Amino acid sequence: MKSYLLLKYFRTNLKEYIFIFLTTSIFLFIPFTKSFGEENVFTISNVEVEGRIDLNFSREKYLNIAFLDSFQILMNKILLTRDLEKINNIKLNQIKNLIKSFQLLDESYKEDIYRANIKIIYNEEKIKDFLGKKNISFSNPENVSAVFFPLLYINGEIQDLSENFFYRQWEKIEIKNELINFVLPLEDLEDISKITEMKDKIEKLNVDLLVNKYDIKNYVFALIDYEDQNLNIHLKTNFNNNKVYKNISYKIENIKDELVLNSILKDLKLKITDLWKEENLINLLMPLSIKIKFQHSNIKNLEKMKNTFYKISIINNYTLEKFNINNSFFKIYYYGNPKKLRTELLKFGYLLKNNQGFWEVYLNE
Repeated sequence: MKSYLLLKYFRTNLKEYIFIFLTTSIFLFIPFTKSFGEENVFTISNVEVEGRIDLNFSREKYLNIAFLDSFQILMNKILLTRDLEKINNIKLNQIKNLIKSFQLLDESYKEDIYRANIKIIYNEEKIKDFLGKKNISFSNPENVSAVFFPLLYINGEIQDLSENFFYRQWEKIEIKNELINFVLPLEDLEDISKITEMKDKIEKLNVDLLVNKYDIKNYVFALIDYEDQNLNIHLKTNFNNNKVYKNISYKIENIKDELVLNSILKDLKLKITDLWKEENLINLLMPLSIKIKFQHSNIKNLEKMKNTFYKISIINNYTLEKFNINNSFFKIYYYGNPKKLRTELLKFGYLLKNNQGFWEVYLNE
């Protein structure tokens, strides 16, 4: 009997020792530093250049053009519009210093025309240092879909969607690195009637009722009111259940001046995109830390958790502080806020909860 109890004790403890050994192998001998570059945040693909082949032809000239173009693409993608002017004066040699590598995806010399398609990968640490020195935060937004619902009033009269310039031209005006796939609504007389009734108390309008029929949670509602040469726009946006209200005004003498209206529409599109970028801002100078507990049943659960941390771009690095056969305790360094971290974990099937001041991660079953 005594031998049986000793054997049972030995087996129980051996199981825990094996788990600890395997866990140590996985976590203590693998570097934890997170690389944004691995997530292609700083990879710009399909940069196309072309030009005539003549006596002055230089392949390097077109590569330099690709480097300049790729840098503009990257900055327009990750920076707020107001921060773009801070990097206007960067020189070509500075850009080259920020590049980790490049790859010619395609190249041809047909009919005296040189064409190339290039992928350019920027060095994560150098970009972070470059932006940090200029006190610029960058954004890491995903492409999303959102209903764009514009209502235009001219001198107190609501315009039909067929007459609404912002509705008709919205998809025709393009901006660099469009991150939002805008879905335009169908004209619905019932919707127009509801909005007309609420025009003077628009802050109480339940926009969700207007957009739910499109099966898209994100939306941008724009009440556009032109009167006395002033174009006032009241925006209501909802991105990932975060609602923002913003008022924008433009001075315009002639509401039928399409050249001016196109400029306003483009600026409005940029401002809306900035609102989405602000949801995903990463302050490189101020990483946060959080301690979380993860309950697991086997080594595979722990390995999957580690891989998830690696895939989440806002996680900079993490450490395993202590563990046993049932639980692991991590300290995570990340950019953003707990809400953003919770959203990212949920994408991989994990639920982050705050239980009376203690953070825990669960499989979202």
